[in-house]
Amino acid sequence: MTQVMDYQLFINGQWTPGDSGETMDVINASNQEVVARVPRGNQKDIDRAVASAKETFESGVWADKTYEERADILRTAAANVLKNKNKLAYLESLTSGSTIRRTMAIDVPAVADALKNVANWLYELPMLEHGMCLPWYIPQHSYYIREPIGVCAGIVPWNFPMILAAWKFAPALAMGNSIVMKPASITPVTLLELAKILYDSGVPAGAFNVVTGPGSSAGNYLVQHPDVGKIGFTGSTEVGRHIAHLAADGIKRVTLELGGKSPVIVLDDADLDMASSLCLHAFLYHSGQVCESGTRMLVPRAMQDQIVDLMIEKIKGMKIGNQLDPASDLGPIASAEQLETIMRYVDIGKKEGAQIAYGGNRMQGEQYDKGFFFEPTIFVNCNNQMTQVREEIFGPVQCVIPYDDLDEAIAIANDSPYGLGGSVCSTNATRAQWVAKKLRTGTVWINTHHMLRPDAPFGGYKESGYGRENGYYALMAYSEVKHVCQSLTNDASRYRYFRVIGLAR
Repeated sequence: MTQVMDYQLFINGQWTPGDSGETMDVINASNQEVVARVPRGNQKDIDRAVASAKETFESGVWADKTYEERADILRTAAANVLKNKNKLAYLESLTSGSTIRRTMAIDVPAVADALKNVANWLYELPMLEHGMCLPWYIPQHSYYIREPIGVCAGIVPWNFPMILAAWKFAPALAMGNSIVMKPASITPVTLLELAKILYDSGVPAGAFNVVTGPGSSAGNYLVQHPDVGKIGFTGSTEVGRHIAHLAADGIKRVTLELGGKSPVIVLDDADLDMASSLCLHAFLYHSGQVCESGTRMLVPRAMQDQIVDLMIEKIKGMKIGNQLDPASDLGPIASAEQLETIMRYVDIGKKEGAQIAYGGNRMQGEQYDKGFFFEPTIFVNCNNQMTQVREEIFGPVQCVIPYDDLDEAIAIANDSPYGLGGSVCSTNATRAQWVAKKLRTGTVWINTHHMLRPDAPFGGYKESGYGRENGYYALMAYSEVKHVCQSLTNDASRYRYFRVIGLAR
């Protein structure tokens, strides 16, 4: 039995008990054991966190620091994240179902990279720009400066609790804002740990706050709070649409990174070994619980059986098991609710006539019975009108769609309400880039998938959201631009505008 860890909220640089005294259980998805408890935050807790963030922002203790000072602190925070790598990776895997091999190699370093990247961009982003002086018209000087928004809010899902949080708090803090974060109810632990690490690294009390609690109460209230000026949200399109409506009443700035149903287009010149591995990686990374998973696999009709056979052969060689076992290639689904969703979509696919080439069942056996394990599943001979092809499943389910010519494949790929990601597999770089230009998605990979860089913009077209995270695009999203215009004459009689309206002769 794992010892149950008890956490409190992190507000104003201190561990703070929740107002109601109620708690929420955090479980290990491999065996359903309770591993942690966190406060069930309510509106009073949100009020306290936002008030702390607002007071800190207005004091200038963080916002008024120079870019160099903030960059130094964020670099220190990045180093301290890496110093706590083992603990953070363990907790992330324990509570989210992510394999320990991945959280150690990718997730924790990605958080550190996000912090280092925004620190570096502070030196690159033009914080002060000058307009052209026009003395022959009205002697004046204009300049444009970037300023923080104020109090920001970040709401993150359960699939990548640390990374997706860092994509919000790193640029927000870099630009001098204060922020209140609300993690998903089932995976709040690592964000609470990060809050303490940032505080110990020099981020002042109140600049970074974490309140745990249900999205339906704490999250909605945070979005509508009158003192919050910017919201960063990652989650489903359905919830994102709701948040956009709530934010609209307060004319709040919003970045939404929402759902996806990304296509993977295999061209007829593709290497079969590469294509089969790429298509597996596209839909099995984190057991398919990724917003930009490549879950619509478009292949030339004549190649479908051969590629699918290779994929099945490789799946049989994968180890599915406890996420804390370094030998595990795939871990459990994150929750019972998500497992039920996956099973429901598989049943829909069967009823609509798709054929299962592999998988399709909840995993059975002593090591699986207590957890939320589901087989990698491949549907073949799908078409783009099937429910499980058009809607986001968020699980290890691949839908293979055969096509007859490349124009048809591109049309199918773009025939989706989503536009978050997509990939192309080909040995012809020029041809692959031509296809990439045709895809209506925010990111296109060639001969890879899931390659998200901290310095590259990430976001979606259509119902996959709006705005971009990462790189200097994120810094712009967490700042205001102010135009300062200064007249260069003190002589009212020479001021042309005054003469136009009769104030000077």
